[in-house]
Amino acid sequence: MAEGKRENFKQELNGKMVERIRPKIHLSDLHTDILSRIISLLPLKEAARTSVLSNHWKNIWCSQENLVFRFCSVFSVHDHIKRCWTSDGQRLNKELFIERIDAVLKQRSGLGVQTTAVFFDLENEHADHIDSAANSLQLQALKLNTVSLKPPPNLDGFRKLQKLKLEYTNVSDEDMQTLVSNCNSLEYLGIIHCGMITRLETSHPLNQLKHLEVQSCTMLQDIQLNVGLTKLEYEGPLIPLAPPEPLLMTNIWMRLSDIHSALRYIFTKLPSTLPRLETLTVNCSELKKTILPEKTAKFMYLKHLRLELTFYEQTRKADMFDFACLLEAAPLLETLELHMWMPFDHQPYCEDHGELRSLPNRPHSNLRFAYITGFYGAKDQLELVCHILRNSAILNAMKIDPRPVVARPPIALMLRTEVVYCLNGYRVAMEYLSKADHRNVVDVHEILLEDVKKREIYEIMEDRWIQEPKAMLSYF
Repeated sequence: MAEGKRENFKQELNGKMVERIRPKIHLSDLHTDILSRIISLLPLKEAARTSVLSNHWKNIWCSQENLVFRFCSVFSVHDHIKRCWTSDGQRLNKELFIERIDAVLKQRSGLGVQTTAVFFDLENEHADHIDSAANSLQLQALKLNTVSLKPPPNLDGFRKLQKLKLEYTNVSDEDMQTLVSNCNSLEYLGIIHCGMITRLETSHPLNQLKHLEVQSCTMLQDIQLNVGLTKLEYEGPLIPLAPPEPLLMTNIWMRLSDIHSALRYIFTKLPSTLPRLETLTVNCSELKKTILPEKTAKFMYLKHLRLELTFYEQTRKADMFDFACLLEAAPLLETLELHMWMPFDHQPYCEDHGELRSLPNRPHSNLRFAYITGFYGAKDQLELVCHILRNSAILNAMKIDPRPVVARPPIALMLRTEVVYCLNGYRVAMEYLSKADHRNVVDVHEILLEDVKKREIYEIMEDRWIQEPKAMLSYF
């Protein structure tokens, strides 16, 4: 500790005042890595202001690897809103935004910036600024939000770009192809709410793309996948996805807006060019009962299956017991997740509903963990869970939670009946599954009658009612 950085204070000890000296620590005494982390959490405007304190602080500011440009970090909110009321003011906002970004980027040129994100309503004429920024900074990651993008044919500023995410960005098919074909180091591509794209081509021969994310691109009709792709996240209507040759893809997450049976999709629509698929997540509305062919496809490498199923119809047509075929279809399956939401009236199972259906025993030798939510105690739910429990030879744990993970707040949070369904599910699980649990592997989340009577529904649900449609790495 440097000399002089101490301060005296008095403290009472055993009835006597004792003078002590303790170190006096300034913020600038902290390690540079800690200061860099602190500055990275500040808005851009505030972070830049620290550079005037001293050469040491200027060096810290210039060492930031990640730059995020939003109107609220570049302007004062009051001035920005005041100019928004006229077309001249809006034009001035864009000019000032570009001018200030350029000033920051010139200061930071060649100083190790790896990630830049731009959130602002920019037009085609501003594309040169993005290209020049990429050229000067040699970016590794770029996120653009609410811009119009038209890269030049000779684009060369993205040679080192590894991660690119476009949100609410106007870009044509041709411009998207130009962009992708000039990003030979690209490993992750995210396209979110880009309404102009109708066809996405990612199969450039030099492309290193491993992870593709496409969500809510309403005009998209076709995706030509890169053979080396290993992870795909897709949300939207079902469209052709597979190339004419087998893919190396091992991880798929699909939220399908026009599929009414997860089983039908898995066994008849899932591309046959995915022989090495290890992890599959399917989110859809389960509206129809599916009649499968006698001989169904097998997924010889599938280890983790997650189904997120919503039953919107008041009279259910889908039968959860049909999903029992999944064990036979995936002989190497280790983790099975079934997340259900049935918001309409139904009856919990009792013996008056008839005997539980069962299938011939076909032991599964690899399933170790089953996680089931939205278990309301319906007869077909109970039959499916009993089948899994009975046929999983090495099952280590089966977690049953009556509360639905994939519910859609806030409507569901307002339904008092939803908590009653959870209570019914808990009672059915405890009464019937405990009899079948000979290895003591079932763990049922407890729902008490006192909770239903005394607590508000949001209090019962709040620790569980989370939206977690995917557990994927977010790059930005």
